[in-house]
Amino acid sequence: MQGQRGRNERRAGVFFDMAHLILGIAIVIFAVLSFISPEGNRMLFPLVFLLAALLNGIRGIFELKTCARDKKRIRLGIFQLFLGAGLGLLGVLSALSLWIHG
Repeated sequence: MQGQRGRNERRAGVFFDMAHLILGIAIVIFAVLSFISPEGNRMLFPLVFLLAALLNGIRGIFELKTCARDKKRIRLGIFQLFLGAGLGLLGVLSALSLWIHG
């Protein structure tokens, strides 16, 4: 049983690493594009916030699933989920602001 759980945790770790890599690259590319030409790429601002929220949400869930009753990691996972929720809210507010005024 222990071998099965270790394999599942490794798969989750690989998924987490790939998601982190792909989302991180996307965030950097969209942020650079939005700062190079802010007027032409206004819709990239909310996308950057929403991708960062997704990244923090994945990190928080990963921490909570692998914490094994470690209080420090549980707090870190909860903090990451709250940070993700805050960034998601900023992304939605940014998109609404662009939609209303744009």
